Amino acid sequence: MITILIPTLNEKKNISILCKLLLSNELLNKIISKIIFIDDNSQDGSIKELKTMSIKYKKVKFIIRKNIKKDLTQSILLGLKEVNTEYICVMDGDLQHDINAIPIFYNSIIKNDCDLIVGSRYLKNHFLNELKLYRKIISKIATTLCIFLGIKNISDPLSGYFLIKTSLFKSISKKITTNGYKILITILFLLNNGIRFKEIQVNFYERKHGFSKLNLKVIFNFLLQVIKLLIFRCLPISKK
Repeated sequence: MITILIPTLNEKKNISILCKLLLSNELLNKIISKIIFIDDNSQDGSIKELKTMSIKYKKVKFIIRKNIKKDLTQSILLGLKEVNTEYICVMDGDLQHDINAIPIFYNSIIKNDCDLIVGSRYLKNHFLNELKLYRKIISKIATTLCIFLGIKNISDPLSGYFLIKTSLFKSISKKITTNGYKILITILFLLNNGIRFKEIQVNFYERKHGFSKLNLKVIFNFLLQVIKLLIFRCLPISKK
């Protein structure tokens, strides 16, 4: 069974829609044991909405992370402590991830005896072709940087949508000292390609409510994440 981890920051209008989509789907409702929202102390009314959803749906739980520094990676790690199911699905709370991929992830991780299933935007080129030029450039540079980290043979190491074995995730959680919106990169780096993973093409929808978190600060934090991992790679003793 699966626990869904959803980090949020100012996603008030998306929370109720996402809960309904996940739990009104008969197939999803059967395989989802719990949905945990980890909110970065939103100021748009998201917390009130989370309280309402937790009352309406027994499977919905939430944690308020009150650290001054907003951080998706640290939010996920906080939620990870509350997971006791065999698998974890990490997804965004902005409705851009196609929930219909979750049962496909679940069936695939079991059928293929994988450790990790990654929802890729780039196995097919249609999504990349729809991106604006600056987003294409950012994506290309970021993926290239991942190759320097030793993360290869994966089309979308920047994905925020993946299913992973809980035991595996928890085994490396204390080694995750990076910050930022791209926790998958750190996971792949720490596991050092020593895992069985599979990529599955997913639909990636345009945001309808709220605002994208992509800005210069996010890009800067991503570069800091890469630099930190590069330094870590040069100090193999520290990996032990």
